[in-house]
Formats: sequence, structure tokens, C-alpha cells
Amino acid sequence: MTEESPFPADGLAVRLLAALPPSAVRRHMVPRGASVFRQGDPATAVFAVEIGRIRMARVLEDGTGLTLFLAEAGDSFAEASLSAVRYHCDAIAETDAVVLALPKAALLAALAADPARSLSVALALASQVRDLRARLELRNIRSAPARVLAWLHLRASGTQPAMALHRPWTQVAEELGLTREALYRALATLERQGRIRREPGIVRLSVVEC
Repeated sequence: MTEESPFPADGLAVRLLAALPPSAVRRHMVPRGASVFRQGDPATAVFAVEIGRIRMARVLEDGTGLTLFLAEAGDSFAEASLSAVRYHCDAIAETDAVVLALPKAALLAALAADPARSLSVALALASQVRDLRARLELRNIRSAPARVLAWLHLRASGTQPAMALHRPWTQVAEELGLTREALYRALATLERQGRIRREPGIVRLSVVEC
């Protein structure tokens, strides 16, 4: 990985990419609105986002769309394809994106041949499961302001906690299981209480809320 790489050195994407020779990894340009794969397509690769954002979503029987994960630069996605025959959701580019495709067969063979690397990937996946469980627990918080504040803390970083917002609040509302109006009311409440401060593209959190 170069210094310009978007992939965190201790992240899952780096561990997966390191398992394969560079020649085995395919780079794809994905225009905004185009799909990386569709629900039901054969599961042939795991992916990593080099540039842009990819939304993983599933259409329910009643036609409702459900966002499962938003992969941003530095994230891997579709890891479940390693044990699946077909993809269980759609992966759609929210922005013009560049994704790296790691062929499933080659990746499985590489991990099987290297137990230490396989364990490293397993530990990173376990960390992802913990993060997912934390996000699911957010939906059990009945108070909208408390749910939004907990979500912000999960994503904030730094000694003066702040979160850069790279997508519309309407999409955040969908992730949190709130209506757009409920989310905006919650943000206004938190700001009025001094728990957050909104700036263009950034939400700053009060340190006393950590």
C-alpha cells in the first residue's frame, strides 16, 4: 500500500488485498447509479472501495428498500460472498467510484494456504460483527435524540469529537430507522441542549458526552 492508499493499515480491506498478488486484483470504474452487482448475481468476488461510496441495499417483498451497509473509501464489502453462491443484495454506486475486485476462488485458496493470514482476516471480520451489532442496537433506543447522539458517537473521532458528514441526512435517517422529520427534530434538540454543534459538512460533539 502506498502513502496515498485509502485503506487503513489495520483494516479488513488491507488484510484481504495482501492475500493476493496485485495482478489478481481487478480495478473497476463504477459511475454514479451503476451497480457493482445485483441481488441474485453469482457471488464471484469480494470488493474494496478505493474512491467513492457504494450502498448495499435489499428490496423487500413489499417493495421497500433497506440499506444494509454504506461502504466508503477504505472499506471492503461483500465479504459474505466467500461463503455464498449468490449475492444477497444490490451494490450501487452513490458517487462515481473505483472499486477493487478480489476474485473469490483465488482469495479462498490464498487464505487456506496461509493459516496466520486467515486468522488475521477472521479477527477483522469479528470486529466488523461487533460494529454491526452496535449499529443494530441503536434501533432499540426509543428516544430519537438519544439514538442520533449514540450514532454520532460511534462515528466521531478525535480528542475534540467530530464527524465529517459525507452523505445527506435523509440517508442517515434511513440507516437509523427514523423519518427525515424525526431526524431533523432530534438534531435540533441536541443542538439546543448543547450536545452537538453543526457546521458545514461536520458535526462536533460536546466532550462531556463521551
